[in-house]
Amino acid sequence: MNSDSIFDTNWNDASEEGIAYSRPAVSALVSAVLGLAAFLVFFSWLFFFIGVIAVLLSFFALWTIRNAEGILTGKVFAYTGLCTALTALTAVTVFWSAYHHGLRREAGQFFRMWFVAVQEGDIPRAKEYQSIYPYRSSAANAEEWWETQYAGRFSHRAVHQFVEDELIRVLMALGGKARVTYYKTLEITTGKEEDRVESVFAVTFPAESGRTETFFVRINGIRTYPYGLPDFKAAGWRIEEPPAFYLPDEFK
Repeated sequence: MNSDSIFDTNWNDASEEGIAYSRPAVSALVSAVLGLAAFLVFFSWLFFFIGVIAVLLSFFALWTIRNAEGILTGKVFAYTGLCTALTALTAVTVFWSAYHHGLRREAGQFFRMWFVAVQEGDIPRAKEYQSIYPYRSSAANAEEWWETQYAGRFSHRAVHQFVEDELIRVLMALGGKARVTYYKTLEITTGKEEDRVESVFAVTFPAESGRTETFFVRINGIRTYPYGLPDFKAAGWRIEEPPAFYLPDEFK
């Protein structure tokens, strides 16, 4: 006798091996966490590798999920890690590119001021550009500045060394006949308290033969913040070391 009772159904016919379970991919979860951590690169370039790892791990997670035939999930986490990491790396690259461009521009303007001062024979102004700007001499005129410098033995000697420098004497002799142009930047370093820019300028002048000749000058500037001086809120530039003749590698 046949029975249509539902109790005659064998509920154990479906084995556990036939049931497909899905779980999130570990690589997808880790990539999402690393993608968020990639924004630490704004605090230090040492964290740049976190964003790179997050991007690579995101692609690996997506590839793994695609080939898991539904067993693995987590595409949302993988895409989150990929997007956040790319955003962090792109943003920090754009930020530092703009920051370095601003540094080169500021330093270039300051270096040109130094060249003009030397070419015009304005030793007080050119010499003071080597001092931290809050401590530069406030002398009302050149005569007062010279009197102040000659009053001290060390400052007197420093002025003589500055004027006797070969580069200074050449620039002063050429005066307005020399044309100073930016050539390239050798190095830019940034820090919490100071920024440094090392640049090369080309000085072109008419020679006695009627042809124009050019020599190069390496000049190093530093921008610092006057901590401890409440009246000064902005950073200022100074010449870190005496500029000198320089021959670029491409001319050696």
